[in-house]
Amino acid sequence: MRVSKDGRKLSLSNFYCTCCGNKGIPIFRKAGGEREPGHLKKMYCLTCKKETNMAEIRSFGKYNLEDFWTEFSHGNFTKEGKRKEPWNIFVTKVRQRGDDI
Repeated sequence: MRVSKDGRKLSLSNFYCTCCGNKGIPIFRKAGGEREPGHLKKMYCLTCKKETNMAEIRSFGKYNLEDFWTEFSHGNFTKEGKRKEPWNIFVTKVRQRGDDI
């Protein structure tokens, strides 16, 4: 946890590319400015060499790296990096099928 110049607490968010799966550039977010679990943010991917959707992963969040890899490996992202189904619906279907999560 860091503190900004104005005294607000900041937390580190890591981002993973929905196209290639590689880790992107982390950024700090101000407390209270967090997004929903698994938020997709348009950022430049150093591997793909283009702007792609990146899944946001926070150490204290409800959507973690294991969740991202489940979604990535089971093909819930399109070639453009968008979700085919919302995370909560997708994970329910995967569990019903009995696939590993």
